[in-house]
Amino acid sequence: MSVLQRSELEESPLADLHAIASELGIEGYRALRRDDLVGAVLEAQGGEGESEPAGDPEPAGDPEPDPEREGADEVVPRPRRRGRRRSKKDEPAEKPDPDEDDEHDRDEAEPVYDDSDGDGDGAEEELATGVLDVLPNGSGFVRVGGEGQSHDDVYISPAQIRRCELRAGDEVSGPVRPPRRNERHPSLVRVATVNGRDAEPPEERPLFDDLTPVHPTKALKAPKALSKVPFGRGSRVAIAGGPGAGATRLLREIVSTLAGDKDLAVTVALVGARPEEVTEWQRDSSVPVTGGAFDNSLETQTQAAELAVERAKRTAERGGHAVVVLDSLESLPSGAARRIFGAARATEEGGSLTVVAATGHAWEPQRQASTRVALEAPDAKGEPQLSESRSGTLRADLLA
Repeated sequence: MSVLQRSELEESPLADLHAIASELGIEGYRALRRDDLVGAVLEAQGGEGESEPAGDPEPAGDPEPDPEREGADEVVPRPRRRGRRRSKKDEPAEKPDPDEDDEHDRDEAEPVYDDSDGDGDGAEEELATGVLDVLPNGSGFVRVGGEGQSHDDVYISPAQIRRCELRAGDEVSGPVRPPRRNERHPSLVRVATVNGRDAEPPEERPLFDDLTPVHPTKALKAPKALSKVPFGRGSRVAIAGGPGAGATRLLREIVSTLAGDKDLAVTVALVGARPEEVTEWQRDSSVPVTGGAFDNSLETQTQAAELAVERAKRTAERGGHAVVVLDSLESLPSGAARRIFGAARATEEGGSLTVVAATGHAWEPQRQASTRVALEAPDAKGEPQLSESRSGTLRADLLA
C-alpha cells in the first residue's frame, strides 16, 4: 500500500479510514476517535504525523456513534444519549425510486469495509469483474453488466481508487460483500486485479492525454462498399447520411469485418437507436454492445458511450488498439459528442483508438473526421451507396 498523507486521510470518510486501519492491522481501530485514528494510521505506515499518537479508546460501553456504520453490523441495543438529539444524518436514507437515475448522487461516505478481519459478514466468496466508472465525488462503481448501469453494479470507495491509482475504464475485479441496511449496491472488499494484473503495486502507464497524436499509418479492413475510402488505426470515421441511407447497415458490416482481427478490441455503443436495431445488434454481434434505444434515458446512454471510450483509452495507453463503433453521434449532447469523437487518434508512444460513427447530416463531425463517408439513397437491393465526390480520407497516402 502506498503511504497516504495526513491531508488525504483527513478528507477520507470514516468508513475508508476503518478499511485502511484494518489492512494495517491496527488493533481496536473501531473504538478510536477520528483524529486519533488518523494519527494511528500515519504512525503504522511510517508517514508523517507521529507527533499525534493515537489516544486512549473511549469506554467500550459508550462509543462515539458512527452514522456511516449504522445498521452495517448486528443490531444491538444502544445506550440512551443525554443532551444529543438524533440528526438527519443518522436517519436511514429514503428508499429511492427504482426508475430514478440517481447513481451520481450517491454519497461518497457510503460505508465500505474490508471484512477480512472477521468483524464483518465475511462474504468474500463472490467475485465481481467489470469496468470502473468514476463519479465526480471520487467514488465509483464497477459496471458488471454490458448495458451500462444495473442493480448488480459494485460500489468502490475513493480510498481504493486512489490507493490502486485506478482510472475510469479500467477492468477491475475483486471480492464483494452484499449490501447492508441503507445500502443499494454491493461493495468491493478489496481490489484484486486491474486489467488482468495484480492491483498492487499499481502498474506504471502513461496518461492517454499525454500521448502524442499522429496520422494513422496502419489500414484497417473494411467492407467492399468502402474500398475507395480507406481508414486506419486511430481514424475518426464519420458516416453521413439521412434516414434510410443505410448508415446502420454499413456500421454492422464494419463491425463484422473488424471483429475478426484479434489485435483489435471492438465495442459498439448505441445512443438513440431504434429498439428493433438494439435487438439485432445484441443478437448478431460477437463484440460487446452497450447503450440502448431512444426511449431510454439519454443520460444513461451517454454515460455508457463515454465509458466505452474510456475503456478504449486504457487499452491505447497500454499499447493496444481499440475501436468504438457509435450509432449514432448526432443523438448525443454536443459536448459529449465532441469528447467521444475527438478521442480517436493514433499515438506515437502507445496504441490507437478508432471511432467509427454515424453522424446524420451534422456538419461539425464531418469537418473533424479524418475519413468522411457520405451516403446517398441505397440501391434497389438496399445496399448503401457511396458518394465519391463527398467522401475521402485525410492523408490516405500514409495508410499501408
